[in-house]
Amino acid sequence: MKEINILLTMDCEPTLATTHAQATGPRDWAHGERAVKGYFEIGRRYGLPASYFVHPETVLGQPDVFAGLESRGACLGLHMHPWKYSMWRYGQKRYLANYGGLSADEQRACLAESSALWRQAMGYQPLYFRPGSFSANDDVFRVLAECGFRGGSCSVPGRVWADVETVWSGAEPDPHRANAFFRQARGNLEFANVPVSVDFSSHVTGQKCRAMHSDLRPDTDWPGKHGISYQTIATNIVGQTMARAPKIPVIVIISHNHYEYSDENNAVTKRLIASLDAVMAACKAAGVRPVGTTIAAIVDQVLTEPNVPQTFVCPESAYSVNAKQ
Repeated sequence: MKEINILLTMDCEPTLATTHAQATGPRDWAHGERAVKGYFEIGRRYGLPASYFVHPETVLGQPDVFAGLESRGACLGLHMHPWKYSMWRYGQKRYLANYGGLSADEQRACLAESSALWRQAMGYQPLYFRPGSFSANDDVFRVLAECGFRGGSCSVPGRVWADVETVWSGAEPDPHRANAFFRQARGNLEFANVPVSVDFSSHVTGQKCRAMHSDLRPDTDWPGKHGISYQTIATNIVGQTMARAPKIPVIVIISHNHYEYSDENNAVTKRLIASLDAVMAACKAAGVRPVGTTIAAIVDQVLTEPNVPQTFVCPESAYSVNAKQ
């Protein structure tokens, strides 16, 4: 039986008390702890270890929490919203700067400082990275590799949120070595990018001329707001992934640490369970075996594969399955 990797991820933001009024995040550290531990326990029911991308303030505020999760099989990486991290530098002198709005030198400085804080909290250098809002420019992967990062989950194919410097139209949909000069293509860097999985047959628009494909996150009420069931999203993502037949097939799911995942009656918790149930059912229907994994394991696989250029077909034009079924 064929296998498909399932990568369950969470972005861990600072508390609302430590950041900007427009930010999202847990109310306090206790709220954040319930979220990350509840997410871990739900994932464990399905045989899925969690990978957490943790903001510097959050890892400093909860080092024991994340060390405990790591000791149980979780994987940790760095998360970064520049305007949350350093308001005086990135939030006042320029309005709420996102990671994609930083120059290469600013990225190096930001990573050096935040990595030092991470080492202070955890005792080691972070090796994996995800930018807030998936905001990035063409310097992102080269700088990350220069700064010692081995990989991350930095893209959402098809997401176009130009207001926060996030443009991933036509981007690679599967794990790959990143490109030093063009973020949307494969390359030969010693850095592996593992994109969030999306259903290319759907197209969702929103305010500020934003556009994206649906994905498996429980944060968004896809059935209620867009009329798209998790079953449809999961079935399409599994089918599209297997049709592309990448060397390392992965389904990447994302959420955040400001939801009450310790509460089974919480609406977002119910959506997470519905999402994971849908993934498992879609895998079974497709005759593939879901295998829980971490960002570290996928990065290791990508970087040990021979670096052979591959032909790329734009995924947006490759599928015609209707989003609603």
